[in-house]
Amino acid sequence: IRYTGYKRYMNHSEEDPVKLIDSIFRVILPNYGYAIREEQITLAKMMYSGLTEKQVSINEAEVGTGKTLAFLIASLVAKWHNNGTGRPVTITTANIELQNALVEKEIPALSQCLMDYHVIHNPLVAVLRKGKEHYFCRKRFNDFLKTLKQTPSKYQYLIDEFEKTDFELRAFDLDKHNLRPSLKERICVKGSCRKCPYASECRYARFVKSAMDGDGIDYQVTNHNLYLTSQKLRGEFGADDSILLPSDYIIVDEAHKLKETAMEVFGSSLSEKEIPAFVKAVFIHCKDEDSRKEYHEMLDNLLGLNSKLFSHLKVIFKKMDEDDDQETLTDLSQEDSNIISEMVELLAEIASRCKIKQPVKQLMASLKSFHRTNNINIWVEADDNGVLSLCNAPKNIGEVLFRKVWNGNCSHVLTSGTMSDGSDFSFFIRENGISHIPSRLIKTTSMASPFDYQQNTRLFIPPDMPFPDTENEEYIKAIADRVVSLVYATNGHAAVMFTSYKVLNAVYELTKDRLSSFDIFCMTRSNRNAISDFKKSKNGVIFASGSMWEGVDCIGDILSSVIIVKLPFPRRSATMEQKKMESEDVHDFIQRYAVPEMLIKLRQGIGRLIRSETDTGLVSILDTRTLNGAYRNRLNKVLMKYPRVETIEEIEDFFKTVKPGTYFSEVEDDC
Repeated sequence: IRYTGYKRYMNHSEEDPVKLIDSIFRVILPNYGYAIREEQITLAKMMYSGLTEKQVSINEAEVGTGKTLAFLIASLVAKWHNNGTGRPVTITTANIELQNALVEKEIPALSQCLMDYHVIHNPLVAVLRKGKEHYFCRKRFNDFLKTLKQTPSKYQYLIDEFEKTDFELRAFDLDKHNLRPSLKERICVKGSCRKCPYASECRYARFVKSAMDGDGIDYQVTNHNLYLTSQKLRGEFGADDSILLPSDYIIVDEAHKLKETAMEVFGSSLSEKEIPAFVKAVFIHCKDEDSRKEYHEMLDNLLGLNSKLFSHLKVIFKKMDEDDDQETLTDLSQEDSNIISEMVELLAEIASRCKIKQPVKQLMASLKSFHRTNNINIWVEADDNGVLSLCNAPKNIGEVLFRKVWNGNCSHVLTSGTMSDGSDFSFFIRENGISHIPSRLIKTTSMASPFDYQQNTRLFIPPDMPFPDTENEEYIKAIADRVVSLVYATNGHAAVMFTSYKVLNAVYELTKDRLSSFDIFCMTRSNRNAISDFKKSKNGVIFASGSMWEGVDCIGDILSSVIIVKLPFPRRSATMEQKKMESEDVHDFIQRYAVPEMLIKLRQGIGRLIRSETDTGLVSILDTRTLNGAYRNRLNKVLMKYPRVETIEEIEDFFKTVKPGTYFSEVEDDC
C-alpha cells in the first residue's frame, strides 16, 4: 500500500506556511515522480522569506536545483498567507520558450498535484503576456491579403496557403505558427487600435481585457522587456496606463539578463531604415487633399535629413578598430544635433497633416531623447546585415532600475544560475541598482548544483598555449591545432566557444578539412540553424559564439566537450567605455568591472556542459591567463569543482570510463 500523506491537513490554512512548503515537496510531489531535493526545498523557503519580508531576494540556483518549482511554490504560499488583494504573482523571464513552459506545462502540472490533494479547490490560472507584435491583427492581415492579390501570379502560393488553412479564423498567437519574421511583421498587431473596424470581434482586444481584469488570475507570465516597459509607463503616466496588472510579488527569472534589457527599454535607437519605413507607411495618409503636395515634400525632406545624418555616422563607425566590436561610444557633433532638431520640427509639421498620429509621436520621442546628452551614453552600432543604428541608454542604469523597479511597495525574488562572480554578489547588486536600497532588505543565497562534478567532469588547461593575440597567425594556428587534438580525444561531441567571429572563422578555416570525419557546424551571424543542426548530429562539432554561451541545453552525450578558446572579457561597448572613464585607472577598471563580467560569462559558458545528473564531459580553457593571470585566484573559485587533467591521454582514459561503448565510433585519424 502506497502512503500518500495525511490529506486531511493538506490545505493552505495551515498555520505554518513553511511547514506547508515542506508538505508539498516531501509528501505530495514525490507521488508524481518528483525527487526530494534538499537544495530545492531550502531554496523555496529562502524565496518565501524574501517575498514575505518585502525584500529583494537574490537566489542563485545552479543547474539541477529546480528553481522553477521552488519559486512557483514559494510565491503561491506567500500569496495565500500574506496577500489579501488577490493580485497575481508576476513572473518575468528572458525568452518565450521559458514563458510557454511555465504556462503550458509547469503551472498546470503543479495545479493538478495540488488539486488531487485538496490543497486547492480550483485550478491555478496563469496568463501569458507578450508584446502586441506576437498577436494576429485581422485588419492588417486583410490589408496585406489585398496587396498580395494585386499580383496573384507572384504570391498565389501564399494566398492559397492562407485560404486552405483558414488562417484568418485560426490565427491568434502568431508564435504558434511557422511564419518567417518578415511575414509575421506584416500581420501582427501594431500601433494604435483605435477606430479599428474589427474592434468588436478582435481576439487580441478580448484577450487583453480578460488579462487586465485580473479576476482569478494566480500568475501573469511575461518577459523582461514587457515587464520593464510596464514599470516605465507606471512611473510616467500612472497605474492605469500600465501594461501589466499590479502585483505584490515579482519573480525575476534569468535575472542576469535584466540589466541588458533595461538598457534597451530605458534607452532609444534610430535605425537608418526606420525613417524610410515610416515615410512609406504614412505616405498616403495626408488629411487634406489640398496640402498633399506640401505633405509629400516634407516627407522627402525628412528622407534627405535621415540620409545626411547616417552618412556622417558611417564615417564615425568606420574609425573604430576592425574586429567584432559592434558599438562605439560617441558624442553627436553640433551639425548632427542640428539635423536631429530639424527632423523633430519637420515631424511636428507632418503630424499636423497626417491622419495617423501614433507613429509620428513615437518617432519624435525617440529623436528628442538624443538631446538629453548629460544623462545618456550615445553610440553607433551595426546589425548582422551592416545596417547602422544610432542608440542611447542611461549612463547609470542602476539608478534607473532603483527608481522604476526596486523602490516600490512589492517584493522581488531574483533567480538565475549565474549572478555571482563565483565569490559574492557585490558586482551584480551594484550594477543592477540594488545597492541603493537598505542592506537589511537585501537577501542573498547561492545553491550549488547537486550534480556530481567530481566523478562526471574533467578540466583541461594546457600550460603551453601562447598569450592570446588575435592578430598573430601563430596564435591562431596554435588554437586550431589544440582544437583538433581535443576533438579527436573526445570523438567529437564538442562545442568550440569563441568571443570573436573573426577568430572563429579563422580557426574554422584551418580545421574544417582536418575534422572531415565529423559533422562540422559553423555558427555565423547568418547561420541561425547551427545550434539546432548540431543537436541533431551524432558526434558533431560546432564552432560557436553569441547565444551559445548561455541558455542552450544539450542534455545527454551530444555535447560532451566545451572548449573555451579565450576568457570572455567584455567586448568594447558604450557601457564599458563609460566604466573605464569613471575608474581610477586601468587596473581599477579591470578588477571592478571587466573581471566580474568575464567570470559570470565564463560560468555561463562552461555551464553548457552538464545539464542533467547523468551528463559527463570535459571543459577545456585554451587561455594561458587562466593559470598565471592577476585574477587566477578568482578564476580558481569558479573552476574548483572540476577535477584537473594534464594530458590528452588522461582525457581519453576519462572518456572511456564514463561513456558507453556506443559513444565511440571509428574515425579517420587526420590530425
